[in-house]
Amino acid sequence: MKINFCLPGPSKIPIGGYKIVFEYANRLVEKGHEVGIVFDCKQLYTGYHFPEFLRRILSYYAVKTNPRWFLLNKKVKKIYANGILDHEVPDADIVIATAILTVHDVHQLSSKKGKKVYFIQGFENWGYTDEEVYETYGLNMKNIVIAKWLKEIVDKHSHSESVYIPNGIDLTIYGIDIPITERNPYSISMMYRKEVYKGTKYGLEAINRIKELYPNVEVRLFGVPDRPEELPDWIEYTTMATQSQLRTIYNHSAIYLTPSVIEGFGLTGAESMACGCALVSTAYQGVFEYAENNKNALISPVKDVDALVNNIERLFNDNELRIKMATKGNTDIKKLSWENSVNLFEKTLEGLFN
Repeated sequence: MKINFCLPGPSKIPIGGYKIVFEYANRLVEKGHEVGIVFDCKQLYTGYHFPEFLRRILSYYAVKTNPRWFLLNKKVKKIYANGILDHEVPDADIVIATAILTVHDVHQLSSKKGKKVYFIQGFENWGYTDEEVYETYGLNMKNIVIAKWLKEIVDKHSHSESVYIPNGIDLTIYGIDIPITERNPYSISMMYRKEVYKGTKYGLEAINRIKELYPNVEVRLFGVPDRPEELPDWIEYTTMATQSQLRTIYNHSAIYLTPSVIEGFGLTGAESMACGCALVSTAYQGVFEYAENNKNALISPVKDVDALVNNIERLFNDNELRIKMATKGNTDIKKLSWENSVNLFEKTLEGLFN
């Protein structure tokens, strides 16, 4: 099949949703399909008051030189588009919208661009009303969702049942180097993000309180921006961590902290479990795709700093519990196979022609 994914512009920084699209593109190419990624650049550099020809040149260059943070297979075609329009998007068998920013434009494409699919990775009501989001689910495209909680919402507002395909974890990239039993039990890692829905402020508050109780705690944070000024010197921080650096950070951590408010899945939590961390998380919807409270993780209410602190203390004070949680989490996360996800994705696309 000839398949085109449509993304809302190139990204110079790591974004979970983009990473999943890139994974599918790589793996579908490896299975013999012709895959392209159309980057919608119509809004790129518009705030700089550049002449239109210069804006297009810069946008084209951004498409050709990114992503630098992910190894995209050279067989995957990177396509510059000044809008998701018929004269910009190549003809194909399948065309896939990957976000609310691309879904209406993909819906309006001619049939020559392929069967239309909506790949839904979250409830994207940031900048939109809930009703506007619901409307996108009923556009008569084939809806694919990454989480069971999303499927429940999508199916209520669409004309046909969506297909649930959980994200995979690349176990060749994420794995255990430092045995779970040999880690410093008083070590924590967390992702730093500025977006409110990531709940970073709750995580930092919990970490600061833990530092008062356990002065020797080791804390490692990673994120896209340069080191935030608010971080004290005793917190280690890595900017734009590579996959190799992430593996090292996870492996030097006994606990991984996820304080998110809302997320479709939560890739870093799953990656950390693959690397042997005990997961302490808030009860945002996506975490339940791979985590179960008191079985393979400790999960507390969203925005509840006291509960986060209590769960970290539980693991600090009970090393056997920490080892048990981390070991079970590592075993369970291996069920999220990329091979299974890609095969189901491929089967769903092929089914559109039956």
